[in-house]
Amino acid sequence: MKRIVAVALLFAAGGLLLPGRARTAPKPAEVPTSWQLDIDYDPPKAILVSLPGKSKPQVFWYMRYTVTNNSNDEHVFVPNCVLYTNTGEIIPAGRNVPTTVFDAVKKLHNAPLLKDVTSITGSLLRGEDNAKDGVAIWPDFDPAAGEIDIFFGGLSGETAEVELPGGKTIEVTETDGFGNQRTVQKTKMLVSKTLHLHFAVPGEAASRLNTVAKLLDKEWVMR
Repeated sequence: MKRIVAVALLFAAGGLLLPGRARTAPKPAEVPTSWQLDIDYDPPKAILVSLPGKSKPQVFWYMRYTVTNNSNDEHVFVPNCVLYTNTGEIIPAGRNVPTTVFDAVKKLHNAPLLKDVTSITGSLLRGEDNAKDGVAIWPDFDPAAGEIDIFFGGLSGETAEVELPGGKTIEVTETDGFGNQRTVQKTKMLVSKTLHLHFAVPGEAASRLNTVAKLLDKEWVMR
C-alpha cells in the first residue's frame, strides 16, 4: 500500500493523475492498439442506506454500468474505479462500503444479475449475451464538492511506460514467477488506457438524493 501511495503522489506531482491535467501523460493511440471492452453507464447518483448498528442512514454514491466484450478474444475484466472531487478527495470504489449498500442498490433497481466489484471480476466472454451488469459504489464525499472525476480502468489492454516526474526513483518490491520477492529501483511506471468521466454534482448537499450527476466531459487517457 505504501508503494502505491508513493507512486500516486509522484504522478500527481507531475500532473499524470490529477483531473483536468491528464493530458500531460501519454495520449492513447487514435486507433486502438490492443483489446478494448465496451461500456455503457448511468450517471452517478446518491442513495440513502440504513446500516446495521448505525442510528442514522448514510449517503453513498453509485454508478451502474454494463460491460461487453466485442473484441476477438475472451479477456479478464478487473474494474478499477476511482472518484476524485474538485476539493481534493480521492475515493476508490468499494472502500468502506458495506455489503448492505450493494444489496440496497440491487433491490432499488430490481436487478438480480447486478454484480459488485468482487463478483464481476473475472473472464468476460465475447458477445452481448455474455455482457455483465456491475456497479461502482463510493461513500459520500465532501458536500462542498461541485464536480467529480471518475477514472474507470480495466477496459483496455493498451499500456505505456512513462518516466517518473522530475527524474525521481522509487523503491518497489516485486514478486518473481517463483514467488520470491526482491526490491528494485524504478524510474518508470506502467500506465494504462483509462476512461475519464467528468461530472457536475448538485451544489446543495441536501438536494443530492433527488438528482443525478450531470456528465460534462468524457475521454480516454493514459493513467
